[in-house]
Amino acid sequence: MKSLLIVVGLFVTWSVRAQSYPFAKDFVPGTITMKDATQKKGLIKWFPSPNEKLWFKPNREQEEKYAVNDLQGFNTDSLQFKTLSNLDVYGEDFPLLNRMSKLKQTFAQVIYTGKINVYYVLYFGYNALEGKYETYPNIIFEKTKEEKQEYAAFPVMIKMQDKKYEKAKQNLYPFFKDYPAIQQKLKQYYLDSNIFSLVEFIKTNSGDKNE
Repeated sequence: MKSLLIVVGLFVTWSVRAQSYPFAKDFVPGTITMKDATQKKGLIKWFPSPNEKLWFKPNREQEEKYAVNDLQGFNTDSLQFKTLSNLDVYGEDFPLLNRMSKLKQTFAQVIYTGKINVYYVLYFGYNALEGKYETYPNIIFEKTKEEKQEYAAFPVMIKMQDKKYEKAKQNLYPFFKDYPAIQQKLKQYYLDSNIFSLVEFIKTNSGDKNE
């Protein structure tokens, strides 16, 4: 499987937030994939939040709304999104309570597909210290084991102490137990490291022949 291009100006600079996506404010051309795998082309508008419905215009006169669990996913231009459910992610509770947050369902941006799939998701939670709701970006890794999907999350530019960040790294080790080179790379990864370079390393060291 070939890696999917992402909006480099958004992802690499770590400025990806809900409002950064082109379809967050305006309708853009795209395709939705229904539960039965049929596809519809039209115009798409979706504010990237699990609680927000996706607006779809099959034509100029008609509008339809879909919840996240109504679709397998959607794509617009070079961006592809897949519906993921029941994810444990890093949110408002981990920096203080060492506790993961549950992301019931969301459209996850597809970064790469292969033996290990890589996604990017946004989780929204209330930061009690700051007294406001914040966005908590996560990278999601996915693999198939005994015909079941397994997931592991990793925080992206979330404020936390170094020891908490080390804990997040350690939480990934079991997921990559069959990939010693990736485990070693993780041990050398630090808070100010480039997450994109880590994703590239995982792509080339997970047994995939093609990029």
